[in-house]
Amino acid sequence: MRSHLSALILLAVITLGGLMPSASFGFANICSIVKTPDFNGCLNLQVSPSMCGFPPRPCVHFSYNVPQHFTEVVDTKETFFTGLPGVEIQLNANKELLPIGSEEDEGSFSFHGHTINVPFAAWAFSQMPCQGAQWDRFCFSSMSEHLGDLWKTGEGDRWQPRHLAWSLSPKACLIKGAVSGASGSPSSVGGANVGSCSFDRSWMRRFPPSSAPVCTAWGVHFPRYGTVNTSDQTTASLIIASRMNSLGSEVFQSVSNHVGQKWQMIYPQSSSCFKEGQNIGLLRLKRVSEYGRLTSGKRKNYLYTTWKRVSCTRDIPWIGWTYAWLSALQGACQSI
Repeated sequence: MRSHLSALILLAVITLGGLMPSASFGFANICSIVKTPDFNGCLNLQVSPSMCGFPPRPCVHFSYNVPQHFTEVVDTKETFFTGLPGVEIQLNANKELLPIGSEEDEGSFSFHGHTINVPFAAWAFSQMPCQGAQWDRFCFSSMSEHLGDLWKTGEGDRWQPRHLAWSLSPKACLIKGAVSGASGSPSSVGGANVGSCSFDRSWMRRFPPSSAPVCTAWGVHFPRYGTVNTSDQTTASLIIASRMNSLGSEVFQSVSNHVGQKWQMIYPQSSSCFKEGQNIGLLRLKRVSEYGRLTSGKRKNYLYTTWKRVSCTRDIPWIGWTYAWLSALQGACQSI
């Protein structure tokens, strides 16, 4: 475990030297998640006895969630990732694209959406037994501006087979979405995840067939574009975030969605973790709301993160090291 001790010393040096990823950088990062009151609940670390090797020896089975990527729902040219070089280049290169913003026109809300691997998550989870975080790209994995006018019109999804089928019976779609609200209804799962930064997809006049459900408790998933007609702005942001994740997986092929993944609101208010497509009433109990704006003073914009479950089997000394690392990590993030 000498390498573990070295890692703890390195963490202390980095923290004391002021080099830990922090709010001073001006962008959301792994500490934005670690500092939330529900970090341990979302992590959901479970440790159980196991056997490994040959001849068999006592070991430990670890299982926990790892934050994978952020999804932001924002006004035109706004972002939670100011200061990241790749993000700055991407946004500055899209000055001529169609503007969009939160409209609140008789229940109509419009936003841009972006996804990005959680900055510094791979470093923060490098000393966890199963690791599991994605490496930094420091650029958006998918961004709605790269869909051009498709993000304004929804034309890319007009011929989706599932969308066409359910559009013939909108009331039945609403009922189906309400029924699925207890267990949730995740968007598309899988995706190639080519590992690239987002680039122009406006030339794709038709998106490939989607595996995402049409009818959810949050609203109708298709067509995947930047405007939602719904009862409130928070629900609209959830729908836009879900659409953006789905597009990131199936169109940009740079976002990996996983079976059983969990969501968490980071801004305007930190929430506990929840399932995609879960009933809005249940989400209010998990603090998915606008309440945090009372102290922040910002009227718009939302930030969500998704968590993936990982598991592995390791030798017994990993138990003490894992809890020591988590304690050091939380202390470092809380101190900045």
